[in-house]
Amino acid sequence: MKISKSILASLIFLLMISVSAIAQSDANVIAVVNHASWCPACVGNGERAQAVFMENNKDGAIQFIVNDLSNDDSKKASADVLKEHGLLEIMEANKGTGIAYFFDAETKELINKISVVKSNEEIASAMETARKGSK
Repeated sequence: MKISKSILASLIFLLMISVSAIAQSDANVIAVVNHASWCPACVGNGERAQAVFMENNKDGAIQFIVNDLSNDDSKKASADVLKEHGLLEIMEANKGTGIAYFFDAETKELINKISVVKSNEEIASAMETARKGSK
């Protein structure tokens, strides 16, 4: 039962982030969240991190993109989205799962990064730092 709940939470997280990426094309910051179905940090913290991301992004200033590293097919699909946003080469060097990377949407410069295992307050603070660091 716990495994099913974790899988469901991961799927909801992926759906929320994917919809967010489509809806927020005018965002000042792009957050790439490295996720994998086999990642304990992702599975154990995905639902909580999703709630923090949503709660602290009501203004849509941050566009979220999932970089799904679960398998070859999901990696390819994620690579296509990253390429569309000019972040493919940058993310090829940043493959740690359970990490959110915050980039300036215009310059593609890394502003901040944080693990999803961090506290709600630390994640919210990282998001605020990213907002302030965008051009």
